Amino acid sequence: TQAKTLFPYTTLFRSASDPMHTQAIGIPGKHIQLRALSQEDLPLLLSWENDPGGWYSSGTINPLSPDFIQRYITASSTHILETGSMSLIIEGLKTRSALGHLVLYDYSPIHRRLGVGIYIDREARKTGIGSEAIRLALRYAFDKLRCEQVYAEVLASNEASQQMLRSIGFEHTATLPRWHWQDNHYEDLHYYQIWHP
Repeated sequence: TQAKTLFPYTTLFRSASDPMHTQAIGIPGKHIQLRALSQEDLPLLLSWENDPGGWYSSGTINPLSPDFIQRYITASSTHILETGSMSLIIEGLKTRSALGHLVLYDYSPIHRRLGVGIYIDREARKTGIGSEAIRLALRYAFDKLRCEQVYAEVLASNEASQQMLRSIGFEHTATLPRWHWQDNHYEDLHYYQIWHP
């Protein structure tokens, strides 16, 4: 059932006639749109979240079960003002296929800021999908959530993500030395920020 909405734009996530039919969040891009998670996304999310290649950046240390992902999808319908986070699927406009997963987190309406994280399916990488998705997320953060700034956390070895963030206009503003332990060594964590234009 569709939740009774106190916030008008939450109705953009699901259709009243079909609660499982997902729609754009109101800011579709040229090639993609960001939409709410649905039950049909469970197999893909399960494979993405259990991709050992993604564990290094996310800090995941154990496989996630279908039940866990199911609860995650269900909880994703809770409003960002309640949870401080929002999970979205990056979907191709023409193919309607899921290409990645974007998360807005640590939202503070008082300080007017939030963090952004992204995972792109291996077959969709190096196509510009990631930068387009983050640009859409920035529009949503600045225009709808009235954020003054958005930040991203990136490991020092992830040069591709750092280059993408810089191309969008993010600035490297801080480093936490020897922050992340993986594969018998520590790695620095970089913070990138971008401010409302």
